[in-house]
Amino acid sequence: MAKRNHCQKCQRPQGLCLCHTIENVTLKNKLIIFQDEKEALHPFNTARLAKLVAPDIELVSSENITEERIQEIRETRPFLLFKNENSIPLNTENIHLLQSKNIVVLDGTWKKARKIYHTWPALSELPCYHLELDDQKTIYQSIRKSCGETHLSTLEAIAVTLEVLGEINEVQVKQFLAPLKELIKQQEAFHQRPN
Repeated sequence: MAKRNHCQKCQRPQGLCLCHTIENVTLKNKLIIFQDEKEALHPFNTARLAKLVAPDIELVSSENITEERIQEIRETRPFLLFKNENSIPLNTENIHLLQSKNIVVLDGTWKKARKIYHTWPALSELPCYHLELDDQKTIYQSIRKSCGETHLSTLEAIAVTLEVLGEINEVQVKQFLAPLKELIKQQEAFHQRPN
């Protein structure tokens, strides 16, 4: 069986390329994603899409994380976007508490993200913030069953966080989500076709 050709940029099969949906967004601050190495291989991984939309994002595989790298990152005084028992809700009322608007995000299922967090104790030294998702529902659930309706994909969480911080506007949020919406549309069309 012949192997399908893939787009070199978005890594999707040639006929399902998402590049036409990508409009670049320039970030004012540093955003680093620590990505579970197995998550990087998932065809619906959204951290890869986030990096395509905002090329300034630094994407680090969990196999390449080191104590030294975390210490370098800590010098930029980022916060960790990660919900735990000590995390603070991230909203417009408390962004004044942030030392900077530099962000570290963990990418993977909740289980994999927790593993990264617990493997690298220096991450627990970063201030932790989480999104309040009372009225926020994911658009990702239809293609990723491990995702509950109030569990945002990495791409969605980044877009919402940047909007709360005032780093991007509503139009740029749509730019962030455009490739994910196209990916979902493609998958739904695939599942609806006759056998």
